Amino acid sequence: MTNIERRKRFIINVLYWAIIIGILMLFFRYLLGIIWPFFFAFLFAAAMTPAIRWLTAKCRIKHSISVALCLLVFFAVLGGAIIAVTAAAVGGIQDFIVWLPSLYSDVIEPAMSTAAAWIQEMAERIGPEATELVGQVLPNIISSVGSAVTRLSVQIMGVVSGWVTQLPRRLLYTLICVIATVFMTADFQRITAFLMRQIPARPRLVVSKAKETFVVVILKYGKSYGLIMCITFCELLAGLLILRQRYAPLIALVIAIFDIFPIIGAGLFLLPWAIVSMLAGSTAKGLGILALYIVITVVRQIIEPRIVGHQVGLHPVVTLTAMIVGTSLFGGVGLLGMPIACAIIKSLDDAGVIHVFRKEGDTAPETPAAAANSGVNKENSA
Repeated sequence: MTNIERRKRFIINVLYWAIIIGILMLFFRYLLGIIWPFFFAFLFAAAMTPAIRWLTAKCRIKHSISVALCLLVFFAVLGGAIIAVTAAAVGGIQDFIVWLPSLYSDVIEPAMSTAAAWIQEMAERIGPEATELVGQVLPNIISSVGSAVTRLSVQIMGVVSGWVTQLPRRLLYTLICVIATVFMTADFQRITAFLMRQIPARPRLVVSKAKETFVVVILKYGKSYGLIMCITFCELLAGLLILRQRYAPLIALVIAIFDIFPIIGAGLFLLPWAIVSMLAGSTAKGLGILALYIVITVVRQIIEPRIVGHQVGLHPVVTLTAMIVGTSLFGGVGLLGMPIACAIIKSLDDAGVIHVFRKEGDTAPETPAAAANSGVNKENSA
């Protein structure tokens, strides 16, 4: 193979993977927001297929009855979880909105008054100019804090009202997702067989192996993040017990569960808790909670690439890079999805289904200079 042919093949491969990555980016950024009911319906049907096959083969139950049982259990569990989380979120938002004005009047305003009196006293010791300057600045600061609290309440109400406004559309899409899940689950084998027939032989093999690898990677991903959640829970429990916090195990468990989600994280709970504690006069407790948040964040940033990379077979540097790139491109979905995609590509490359990376022992392509020297040596030897 000549150098020109190698370069042509390299350019073709680069363009091939660039087109695939571009299509995936467009899909997840734009198209998924439109067709997400059918996308999630396909995922739900794929998740229930092993259970349906097991009921049909092992328990000697008709396929239609197995489909009905799996759909009933799946939607009962999923619907109950969604209702519970929604009710807890709505109740928490309502309580927060009601509690916010009292927080300002009972905690923030007395703390600011105490701080203002201390600043005024220090200014009087410095001189009349400092006293006059403080007298002009402090009322504006107090007024700005009050306005910020009011704006925060208005913004929260705006977010809630916007979500309520979109509720009919969300319910319609959810209904479509449920109906599509029922139809896809009943005929999942026929649907997947039809889709596979539309793919040429070579890409069909890649898709088949990618599906198998995806299941394995997802299981390993769940194991790795379960381990991370346990470590976070132990850190939270130890810190809260040191701070002598009541209901420490329950609080640690709730925060550890929500810390797994990329958008939420432990900071959503610990940072406001630390600020409120310090404003309420419990400075030591607030600093302790803040230190606990810093420890949890640092430890997770260190162990997450190592644990996830070890489980899915990626180097920690590759895992960390995939997380950063995925977060920059796709947000919270990319934080989890990009390492999974890298792990699938690596597994397919290791299995020989695709050839992306050059392995140890592979011969490097001959450079033009090396080719010229080789030609000269052959002529001399001749």
